Amino acid sequence: MINKFKYIKQKIKQLPLIYKLNQFPAMPIIWWGLLVALLPFLFSLLSVPIVWRVGLLFFVINSVVSYHVGKLIVTLRVKHYWLLFLPVVFCLVVLIKFANYNLLFSLIYLIFEVFGLMDKHIYN
Repeated sequence: MINKFKYIKQKIKQLPLIYKLNQFPAMPIIWWGLLVALLPFLFSLLSVPIVWRVGLLFFVINSVVSYHVGKLIVTLRVKHYWLLFLPVVFCLVVLIKFANYNLLFSLIYLIFEVFGLMDKHIYN
């Protein structure tokens, strides 16, 4: 089963458009941003209750993703303005579908991304 997923992943990566897009250094950040944009709609399609959606998706999953994106910015050595990509994508998703008070989460994600940037230098 795992080998089948690896095979599918490899085939997707070999598609000409995906292969060409992945040549850009900041593309992993964009893929994570697309995941953050699509997961709320997927949770809605699966009829996940709002409390679970906000708790699990907005608090836990997106916070972990934003921390990871902060670490990716350091690892990939891209410009620091990429910190704004994930919060802006999330704000656009919130404006389309969700209540405006969820816009506050974009600030939380920005803070987690900064923590990801400072990874081992938080206490210095």
